[in-house]
Amino acid sequence: MTLIVGIDRTILVIIKNLLRNVVKDPERLEIKTGVPVIATIPRSPELSKLLKSKKNAKRLLAYADNNSLSYEAIKSLRTHLMFALPSIGKTGQRAKVILISGESPSIGKSFISANLGEVFGQLNKKILIIDADMRLGELHDLFNLSFENGLADYFSKENGGMKENGDISNFIHPTSLDNIDFMPRGQHPHNPTSILASEKFDNLMTKLNGFYDYIIIDSPPVLAASDPIILARHADTVLMVTRYDKSIEGQLVYAINQFNKANIEVDGIVLNDVQQSLTSKYSYHYSYAYGDNK
Repeated sequence: MTLIVGIDRTILVIIKNLLRNVVKDPERLEIKTGVPVIATIPRSPELSKLLKSKKNAKRLLAYADNNSLSYEAIKSLRTHLMFALPSIGKTGQRAKVILISGESPSIGKSFISANLGEVFGQLNKKILIIDADMRLGELHDLFNLSFENGLADYFSKENGGMKENGDISNFIHPTSLDNIDFMPRGQHPHNPTSILASEKFDNLMTKLNGFYDYIIIDSPPVLAASDPIILARHADTVLMVTRYDKSIEGQLVYAINQFNKANIEVDGIVLNDVQQSLTSKYSYHYSYAYGDNK
């Protein structure tokens, strides 16, 4: 009897693991979702060490590990997007808008947003990165800036943001990086979804489109809020970030289906934090440097 119970428990564990397949294989992801995996971003060992040893370590690859496969993979993602994006933005304005989301928290979508913005800035283009997660956004930490005086505050009556002549520049901040401006999330509003669905947000995006070449919007996870689906109305391309050996396949498929139900096409999946064993199989990047080899 004890043996039978033990076998039953083992079967249940196996079934549970099958139902909770973690994200690992890019080819399998493409089959499951119908969406191409356009980038695999390897884990940066140097950055991982920094984050463990220093509480306030710089998390941008340009500072922490700029000769790594991780950094080259971000640049390859930039190249893909440069050719994939239309010559004119969706609204007919100057800026091309990239929406970055994911299925769940803690998968690294803000890491991708910040580093992608940094490499686009290298092209001498004017870049704005918006933290549109007005609930729990932490993108400001990557730029060592405050979350205050940001997106939510622009629409706050206390700051006069609801007025048509509100000065946008008060809520957009320069970063230490060339050509990169940042709009933090601001103080937590009681109605973030309503703000994003409003005509006032449409007007804000229209104004911003005239100032920038690229606008990168870091949105909340799809399974946590409907905000990404609302924000996708303004995007020229929609990317889903998912995390190797942590994200659940079924959750990613469900999140992409939420976009599809709203007639929004997800243009690509970014597989983040890939381990070296998989990188060697699926990556075509090679680390090299010019100089004297001693």
